[in-house]
Amino acid sequence: MKEILVIAVLVFIVILQFYIYRRSIKRKESVYNVLKETDREKIKSINNGLDEYGFYFEDSSDIIASKMYCWQRKMGYCKLYDELAPSLNMVIDCEPIYFNYNKRRWLIEFWKGQYGMTTGGEVGIYVTDKKDIDIPGFFTGPFYECVTDEERLDMKFTLIKEKGEIFNRQEHHWWLTGFDVGGFSEPSNLSMEIALEFPNSQMKKEFINGLKTAGYKDDDYKSINNSVYIKFDTPKSDQGDKHYKILLPYIQLMNKNFCNLYNYLTRDFNRTIDKIYFLYTYYPTLFKILSRDKELKQIEKVYKTIQSYLNEGGIDNE
Repeated sequence: MKEILVIAVLVFIVILQFYIYRRSIKRKESVYNVLKETDREKIKSINNGLDEYGFYFEDSSDIIASKMYCWQRKMGYCKLYDELAPSLNMVIDCEPIYFNYNKRRWLIEFWKGQYGMTTGGEVGIYVTDKKDIDIPGFFTGPFYECVTDEERLDMKFTLIKEKGEIFNRQEHHWWLTGFDVGGFSEPSNLSMEIALEFPNSQMKKEFINGLKTAGYKDDDYKSINNSVYIKFDTPKSDQGDKHYKILLPYIQLMNKNFCNLYNYLTRDFNRTIDKIYFLYTYYPTLFKILSRDKELKQIEKVYKTIQSYLNEGGIDNE
């Protein structure tokens, strides 16, 4: 009996060693296959994978960013989206700045924090000329449309963690974003230095009024010509995560584990482009998590509910 047990243990060890060896060989082959591809081929494949989620790989900044004409642009914006963020593994600070200009209500909002397995920041521009909607038991408040091409602004921001810059973005856009893959952060450890250039002094003035209404003091921003420079660190607005407050540490633990898993699986690569391509090719499930597939489905569901209400004439257009 003892001899049989010893033989069984030896067989198990041999099988385990063979399995580890095969996995090692397969991994080396996978790494080689990634490295032999050209960067152009990698970017094309990555962006094909990201396209349906509204993002692309910004190789000059080594980050993922939002496309100009993405599905999110059709979804508009309402506060409910922010309130749902924790359920989508997004633990973020939100700073909505409301103001009136040219007989319409405008919203320019800032975001920073942890988006699943990425650390990121956003600046978005929205507008409405309609009254608030009221969908009993679902949502009450203004629903904004994303601005048109003609209403986009020159925007830029630098995302900073403690005292170190993570990345910076600059573009003529309606939704300027950037996401550092595999980076983990608490929103309180992040800050954004934001610059917005307005088309005229009147719009700039109204935006500054919105800043002041939100709680910003004269020392919190700087105005030069038609540009405004703001530092966004501790949000001054009420955050929409009160229903998830007790769950936030667990959501962040999940996010941190995803970041650790991503960094472990891609440990053989030094460049982000290689890491993401490796994930896209050999770990498609994790790539979908990176792409925020869950967010797409949930926001679409919310938007369809609101849109069906709008189509039924539940909003006053006068």
